[in-house]
Amino acid sequence: MTPAARTAAVIEILADMQAASEAGNQRGKQAGQWLRAGLQRRRYAGSGDRAAIGDLFWKIQRGQARLVWHLSALDAATTPRNMTLAALVLMESQTAQLPQIFSADVAHAPAPLDADEANLIALLDAREFNDPAMPQHIALEWPEWLMADAKAALGDGLARELGALMGEASTDVRVNILKQSDRRRLRDQLAGRGIKGHLTRLSPLGVRLEKRSRLDDLQEWKAGLFDIQDEGSQLAALLCDARPGMQVADICAGAGGKSLVMAAKMQNKGRILAIDPSTERLEKSGERLRRAGIHNVERKLVAEKWSNRSWRGKFDRVVIDAPCSGSGTWRRQVDARWQLTPERLLDIQKTQAILLEKARAMVAPGGRIIYITCSVLASEGADLIRRVLADAPEIELADIADIWSDTVGKSGGGDCPPTDNGMLQLLPGRDGTDGFFIAVLQARLR
Repeated sequence: MTPAARTAAVIEILADMQAASEAGNQRGKQAGQWLRAGLQRRRYAGSGDRAAIGDLFWKIQRGQARLVWHLSALDAATTPRNMTLAALVLMESQTAQLPQIFSADVAHAPAPLDADEANLIALLDAREFNDPAMPQHIALEWPEWLMADAKAALGDGLARELGALMGEASTDVRVNILKQSDRRRLRDQLAGRGIKGHLTRLSPLGVRLEKRSRLDDLQEWKAGLFDIQDEGSQLAALLCDARPGMQVADICAGAGGKSLVMAAKMQNKGRILAIDPSTERLEKSGERLRRAGIHNVERKLVAEKWSNRSWRGKFDRVVIDAPCSGSGTWRRQVDARWQLTPERLLDIQKTQAILLEKARAMVAPGGRIIYITCSVLASEGADLIRRVLADAPEIELADIADIWSDTVGKSGGGDCPPTDNGMLQLLPGRDGTDGFFIAVLQARLR
């Protein structure tokens, strides 16, 4: 494919997204799915073509608010074509090449530029992409209505952390200590396959890859020696402090990432009850558990509104990897920030409170509730925990710094980041992880 044909492909994919959005058919479909669908229609595209199309597509997604701001300032419509033109001028400095890209003389190129577009390009060429006049929420690609919520959680680190969420996420893998105890050996095995990486700074289980690579066809992957998991998620699972012989409930188990870590730390002794309302997620977790050689996890499909009556007071650990905004992972799901609505966030927060109530009933005296969200919003983290504690005399906040020392520290991990009244917010800018909030609630002995 020529550069012109690649550009045309990006415009067409953006047009498909816009049409679905205007028709109300885009909810829940992420940008990456649109990109994959567009590339599948172009099976003739080589690996270099796919990489180039993806690079421009993701630049537009990551710069969406700033591109719209520039176009709006020039009274230009935010069409897929104009967004692409703005990206090529402001982000890629390709002004001089545009007549060759938008040309009637090149096969499969976008339509030639008209007089209005030529004028728009000239105006854009005189501007700076990161303009100091931009409002902060535009410069940080953050929904304006969520700025106060993020500020309450991040304080003086707001610009640093939201800025970090504008970049690309790393790829981390976690060694399966049931089959291979030394992550250095895993690092070396991957290097022998041409996949370079280094040990994660905080997690004692992780290796961070230098670049994204396909892993599922590797012999080590098929043998269950490792799995893909962000360093922050690894740390959250370790802080659950699951031990051999314990009874553990993972009440939002999903695809089983944290159950995998806990089961390995339990040495396959005891039981993990992995609860989730999604058949698809539980089936995926089953595949991962079998590959990892784990057999102490019982998967339980439940209804959206499930009863905990038969599990009251039964568990040493109740883990809530709660549904949330996902704001701590918006490096990976770039367009999710624009799909979240105040109404949807309110529904999520109600679910979080309900799950904490269920966990209070399920935890045994002396046990712990571990509340986890992949969020950087105070309303889904510290603010919610404070409200729960105000009405829950039977539980108290444990100090994560102490638990870190007993778990992550003793396993050879890095030092615990700063905590806030015993609660931990892992951050992409400061810690290099996805954004995770973690609180451990200790059930008093009765």
